[in-house]
Amino acid sequence: MTATPAAPLLDPARLGTWLDGLGLAPGEPVEHSALSGGKSNAMFQIRRGEHAWVLRRPAGVALDRAEDGLRREFRILTALADTPVPHPRAVAFCDDRGVLGSAFYLMARVEGFAPFPEAIPASFGTAGTPGTPAGTPPGSSPGREIGLAMADTLADLHALDPQAVGLGDLGRPDGFHERQVGRWMKQLSGYPEQGTLPGVEVVTSWLGKNLPPAFTPVLMHGDYHFGNVLLAPDPPPRVTAIVDWETATIGDPLLDLAGFLRIWFETGPAEGSSWDEMAARYATRAGRELPDLTYYITLSRFRLAVLLEGIHQRAKSDPTRTPQPGIGTYARRLITDAVKSLR
Repeated sequence: MTATPAAPLLDPARLGTWLDGLGLAPGEPVEHSALSGGKSNAMFQIRRGEHAWVLRRPAGVALDRAEDGLRREFRILTALADTPVPHPRAVAFCDDRGVLGSAFYLMARVEGFAPFPEAIPASFGTAGTPGTPAGTPPGSSPGREIGLAMADTLADLHALDPQAVGLGDLGRPDGFHERQVGRWMKQLSGYPEQGTLPGVEVVTSWLGKNLPPAFTPVLMHGDYHFGNVLLAPDPPPRVTAIVDWETATIGDPLLDLAGFLRIWFETGPAEGSSWDEMAARYATRAGRELPDLTYYITLSRFRLAVLLEGIHQRAKSDPTRTPQPGIGTYARRLITDAVKSLR
């Protein structure tokens, strides 16, 4: 991890000068506010004149190669410009550390909300109740409709041809699953507090002995869940943007699917949803048959646990962040649940 001084992460005067150079509402005052959401990078809403953007930059205590990750994200958003995959429009990238002390990028602000259970508007009511949109099928619920909309969007992402949009070299699909355990254990061993995920050896041993068959590589998001999408503010539920592309790569679509379903039913607004229905919806739209997903669910738990443990540990040493003990607890629960599921 790379430590940086405890300094403000955004200087509106310097940002304004940079925006002037791009011809983006030159001379107008810069208004900014911090956004919650991403844990590995910092985000700010920027307003200037009639423009509204989101600025994304490394956190105060950043991941190693955090700036490379931002370049990667910006490249992906740029490549998605003429595709049906909903995403924030890439605006500009800044490599000049003299502006904000690090590289950063701007993307267009997308209207919408992340469908955390407490954030779903009352207008997304259950069929037959006040506020329900006309045409909602009888027996539908907000959770069911949102879940199916997200399954459709994930299938559409996986239908994209990475080569056609210039992202064919984004990852190394050959040996993808063979590398997973070593790649994530290396990251875990690089954290200051090692050996903090009890049971991880059981999980990694099982994964190494149960590698799945060959797959057709796709552009996978790597962290597709209800906190990383935005829905249109009005019903019916539809995804307006997939966000937080920092773990995107060319890899196995079933890992994306398994992670999405697992998180949806563990912590999402899943009331009224059916795992089988959502999986079948994805399979039909994606045109692929689904095998048993135990391997992919286990791998998704392992990967997420390592990522969250890193966030937990960085938060303890980053004066610009609030401590995240709950995230550390959740990382351990993921490994515990993985071990239980394999018995």
